[in-house]
Amino acid sequence: MQPKNKKPKLDEDSLLGYTTDDFIKSQLEELFSGINQTHSASADQIRDCLLSIKPSKKKTIAEAHDSFRSKKSVWPLPQEIKIPNGNFKFLPPVDVVNVGGVRTGTHLKSSLTSDLLIRLPESFCEPKDYLNGRYLVKRTLFLMHLIPKLMKCDLVSAIKFKYFNKDVLKPVLHVKSKSGDSFNLIPSGCVFKSSLLNHDRNAVRPDKVYDEGVACAEVHTPYYNNSILTDIYSVQYVDFLTVVENSLSLKQALTILKFWCKRKCGGISGHIITTILLHLNLSGLVSSEMDTLTVCKQFWNFLSSNFVSAITAGIIVGDPTNNAGTFGLFIDTSANVCYNTDIVSLKELARHSQVITKLLESRDHNNFISVLTEKVSSLFDLYDVVYKVHIPDATLPDCSLQYCGVQFRGFIDHIKDILCKAYGDRVKEIKIEYELSEPWSRKSAPNRPELVLIGLSIEQSNWTRVVDRGPSADTVEAKTFKEFWGDKSNLRRFQDGSIVQAVVWNGKSAQERRSILTQITQHTLNRHAGVASDSVQELKFESGKIVGREYYEGDGEEQAQKIIKTFSELSKILRKCSKIPLTITSVLGVSPVLRNTDLFPQAEYQVERARKETGLDFNKPSPPFVKAHEIVCHFELSGKWPEDVRGILRLKAAFYLALKEELESMHISAKVNINYIDIARNGFIFRLRFLVPKEEKLRASNISFWVPCSGAQLKVQTVTLPHVSSHLTSLSLKHSAYPLTVRFFKRWVACHCLSNYISDIFCELVVAYIFRSAHNSTPQTATSAFLRVLSFLSSFDWNLYPLIINFNDELSSETLEVYKNFMNTRSSYPDACIVCPQNELSDLTRDSPAKSSLNILKHLAGKAKSSPLDSIFEPNVTSYNVIIHLARNKTGRFVTSQPREHHAKSSHFPVVEFEPVRLYVEELTSAYGHLCLFLYNRYAPSEVGVVLKRAENSEVKFTVNGSMAKVRTESGKVKDNLDVMLSDFDLMGKGLVSNIEVVNLEM
Repeated sequence: MQPKNKKPKLDEDSLLGYTTDDFIKSQLEELFSGINQTHSASADQIRDCLLSIKPSKKKTIAEAHDSFRSKKSVWPLPQEIKIPNGNFKFLPPVDVVNVGGVRTGTHLKSSLTSDLLIRLPESFCEPKDYLNGRYLVKRTLFLMHLIPKLMKCDLVSAIKFKYFNKDVLKPVLHVKSKSGDSFNLIPSGCVFKSSLLNHDRNAVRPDKVYDEGVACAEVHTPYYNNSILTDIYSVQYVDFLTVVENSLSLKQALTILKFWCKRKCGGISGHIITTILLHLNLSGLVSSEMDTLTVCKQFWNFLSSNFVSAITAGIIVGDPTNNAGTFGLFIDTSANVCYNTDIVSLKELARHSQVITKLLESRDHNNFISVLTEKVSSLFDLYDVVYKVHIPDATLPDCSLQYCGVQFRGFIDHIKDILCKAYGDRVKEIKIEYELSEPWSRKSAPNRPELVLIGLSIEQSNWTRVVDRGPSADTVEAKTFKEFWGDKSNLRRFQDGSIVQAVVWNGKSAQERRSILTQITQHTLNRHAGVASDSVQELKFESGKIVGREYYEGDGEEQAQKIIKTFSELSKILRKCSKIPLTITSVLGVSPVLRNTDLFPQAEYQVERARKETGLDFNKPSPPFVKAHEIVCHFELSGKWPEDVRGILRLKAAFYLALKEELESMHISAKVNINYIDIARNGFIFRLRFLVPKEEKLRASNISFWVPCSGAQLKVQTVTLPHVSSHLTSLSLKHSAYPLTVRFFKRWVACHCLSNYISDIFCELVVAYIFRSAHNSTPQTATSAFLRVLSFLSSFDWNLYPLIINFNDELSSETLEVYKNFMNTRSSYPDACIVCPQNELSDLTRDSPAKSSLNILKHLAGKAKSSPLDSIFEPNVTSYNVIIHLARNKTGRFVTSQPREHHAKSSHFPVVEFEPVRLYVEELTSAYGHLCLFLYNRYAPSEVGVVLKRAENSEVKFTVNGSMAKVRTESGKVKDNLDVMLSDFDLMGKGLVSNIEVVNLEM
């Protein structure tokens, strides 16, 4: 049957709402030439070999099966499928035709396997062969008969088995030729009455599949039925492909769409993509007269708008007037080509279509190809929580009947149903994946999957709920609820007076509440599927081990809340201060801990008694590190501020002194500096700075000893950073996973010893981009979000593109338009250009990170993507040339004891922001930064790694500025004197350095 092309019902441009673009067309043409593969002529020789095979004698199916087993050939069907009664006689195929990408010219280079459809003769099958798996067994015997004949062919080098579109009921032969080509041999074209195989019919009788004594209802078998129906209509389906063969634009579009689908949804075959395109052609939405880009736009527009609803109702290829009334893509109302595809995968495809459609509408041509070709490599790219579940040896007759008794497929259907019921409104979607080892040797049995991966898309507002309320105790539903949950369900009385069945989960701390889904999964699978609790593993980062401390209640979030609560109390006190002439109108938090993104929230400090000894003593331990949390204050407007910077500084210092006096009258300790005041409250230190709007402009024209920083630097500290911080705080409150993701990112940067090269604000803004990016769904867990951060860092080109984060759509259209021509003014922006409101020139990242640091970050992120989760936070120290070992008691960071309770009236004030290692590394960088990189973990500085920037014996010209640690050579140039440099490392760190280890002095 030949399809008829119909012209589009509407003008192409008016239908889509935007015109085609020559730039995107050229990108698509370049992409097509890079991914398309021409077909090999070896298929003709395989075809001739298959057609020359002679018929065999008639045998019973059991005899034919035993004869192949006696030849040491392993049976490729699952062992649960029984050998039925009946006869088998091999008949030569009617024809062998190329199908799929080879026939239409849409083959991908990444998939160099051709599909050859072997058309079975009508007399091969008997009328009742569709029942109880008999056709599937005879189809497999047909393949087994081909093997010895093909092995005699000079062209064939190896033959293996493979599943057809991951259908375990339909193995095919995977033939590899000596020329390197590969072929899948697919028997098809059986003749049965299609009405006997409708989705609401049963074609597998329980007594023919299971042993006696196994109870099983005679349920519908839609999967089994469609597995046979697709074979019936496969030959007819080939006739539809001529429309693609005869159109260059459809051919190019289909190739690109198949490539895009493979990158986004590996579980959807190119066969389904082709079927959707044929449906659009038959419906008049796509025509061979359209160009490639327009066809792709129409395809994405259809998927993004009404595809999910259409696929749920059933769309027909061949006769659009009929309706199959069930989920899938149908050929002539019967054969559902989506029978082996989860509807969740089709929804994923629809979401990816929405992303690329919005991108085309926004005219963002720079990111089009990168979004189109971006690969979804794991469940974490689309889902928030992932579990690894080991499949037990359980028997689930009702669930596995439609798979002819194949237990693991029935297990997957069963656990999906019970998990949907258990999760309720906590989870929006469930995706279950399993791996089939294919192709496999014909001398070995097919491997049964041992585990499945379960991906959950969670509902942010519900997934950490501690109590699940059930029905009232006096209802029939209460008994069902109790039977489902078992001992977990108990009668409880709530504040509204109701007495209901309820389930209470462990959730005292934030860390425990994030594990509630794991508790539900383990309990449900153990009770209803026979899966032991230790066979259910959540794939995640253990936050307690990565960002926790011994004295934290959980993983540090509760400690951060203490600091935030103290800051709120202090803000109220500051607003009521009366000894300052101007009223404080607002107090803004700038420190990361006040937006819950500090890696290790500071514990309450301990103050040691003052010692009588004076003078320098290198044997004494360093005081423990105490962090000062930055805050800024705004005054009410006043026109009486001085007109010079020095006057403003003196007046602010007087305000600090007045504030100190008033705070001490309230028994609040404070310490004044000319630029800030440190305030102690509840064991925490807050560093307060007063903000004067006039000061920024005055500093821009007056830089001196009294004015240590420029107006631009002051603007970053007092205007830009507080404004961006407020946006990040809002993001932290909106997305509960954001703070922990930032802490994971900072921990990862620290463990790779890049703390002094990668700023905290850079980490927070990159993570904020991931949460606000329109390209993917917003992650709801820190593990999923952090893995997406790594994926982003490994692929983003900082040299070509700015990172634009448009908080609350505050960036003007003029600003966004400027960055569309980013490369024209690239040199005026920092290496990491991050644009957001009040940071249009990326001043926050102007000093850090540098281009070299971004390259290191990109390399490490790419390496981490392919690493196991438990090894991502392990540093690599093998690349160091020199390791400077430090005395742990001098760093101030290794405090193991739990902090004592702090008394509000204590007059002792700690040493604040004293980091000996940071100061030591800054001195080393100042002296030898042109020769070496100095890497250390800021939060656990036990050593400093030194990496030489050039080879040991390289000679350079003498310069005064670069004369440190140099020795003159015979040629008159100088080279690095490493012995002197190592001696300086020791001398500069006297008392702090314990020893210096030379690992390798080669570059």
